[in-house]
Amino acid sequence: MSTDASYPCIRPAKLNAHWPSTIPLFDRATGEFVKWSNKLEIFLQQSGLDRYIFAPENKPSRLIIEPDPVAEPVAYANWLANNDLIIGVIRAAVSDAEQEGLVTDGTAKECYNALKA
Repeated sequence: MSTDASYPCIRPAKLNAHWPSTIPLFDRATGEFVKWSNKLEIFLQQSGLDRYIFAPENKPSRLIIEPDPVAEPVAYANWLANNDLIIGVIRAAVSDAEQEGLVTDGTAKECYNALKA
């Protein structure tokens, strides 16, 4: 029988690369959010982290949601670590101007959505 301790529903992720210096940092002044967002999705897919932010509009249930910290403490700890990793990627992929006011104390999805707004 699988348990949260032996086989958590969320495993810790590792980045397979750093944000490429060849991809311009996102800055609202450029108006290139869609292009930047596509690059971010591809980058996160390489480490299996894309579903923390991206899911098809017709399948929102494919997002990886925060597990219950009491029922699944290991999965929850892994989710938090993965979420922080994604926020770190976003921070590395935005301009200094976008760093100000960036939502970093919530979920990666909230951080992304604040940039999208």
